[in-house]
Amino acid sequence: MSFDPLAFYATYPEKVIGRPGYPARAQYKSTLLWSLYGRRIRGSISSIETYADIGGCFGFGANAMAYTIASTQERYPQTKVFEISSDFSKIGKMLFPKLEFIEESFTQWQGDPLRFDLVSLFDVIEHIPDPEKFLSDVAPRTKFALIKTPMETSGEWRGSRAPALQGEDHVDGHVNFFDPAPYMKMLERCGFEIVQWDLVADIVPRGIAKSILDPEERLESLNSKSMTAARLLRRMVGIPLKFSPRIFRYTRRMVGGGDHLCLVKSIV
Repeated sequence: MSFDPLAFYATYPEKVIGRPGYPARAQYKSTLLWSLYGRRIRGSISSIETYADIGGCFGFGANAMAYTIASTQERYPQTKVFEISSDFSKIGKMLFPKLEFIEESFTQWQGDPLRFDLVSLFDVIEHIPDPEKFLSDVAPRTKFALIKTPMETSGEWRGSRAPALQGEDHVDGHVNFFDPAPYMKMLERCGFEIVQWDLVADIVPRGIAKSILDPEERLESLNSKSMTAARLLRRMVGIPLKFSPRIFRYTRRMVGGGDHLCLVKSIV
């Protein structure tokens, strides 16, 4: 499949920022990951002095994460947003003038610092043509990483098939599609130790928050004329199994979908 990421994302910023729930959802990701794993990070690092958000788009997530870190240690970390799209950076600098936007690949960065206390990758790995090479280059340049990646295959029950729409045909230009088990093995091959992880049906909780943080899905559902059995099952399994993590993880592996959230530690 031929896919030119630079061409695809040339018009992506104006599309994504127009989605009604995008800004709130971007900030929610970072606060959720910190609430789940922040204590483990603080138990290993007395103070987070340097933090980088990779593929940070407009900086909503990085700003929320830096604020959350500051609220726990009473001072802001030195925060950098690595975003190769000049359009994202241009808007981000206006929204968050205190953040430093760097328009180059994180793995090519030769400035100060060369190694960060913490990096975050929120919905990034699925966009990168060679994720193993990228993650292997990231591992030596950070102590810890918070990662959120969608699991978009059909699950082990249906052969872990990737969706038909990929690359430029995918709504967000995704080119990688993972199942949890091989995904975590990939992280380990790239030089990370998985400290703690969760597999959830959706990062956005059901109820009133869903209509605020993800109004696009509701609009899409209203316009959809059909509901496949797989989509219905994915929606159903999230509620009754949420108090039994092991059963939920197994069920989510079987039917696919959801989000993988994890804290990893560099071992290189």
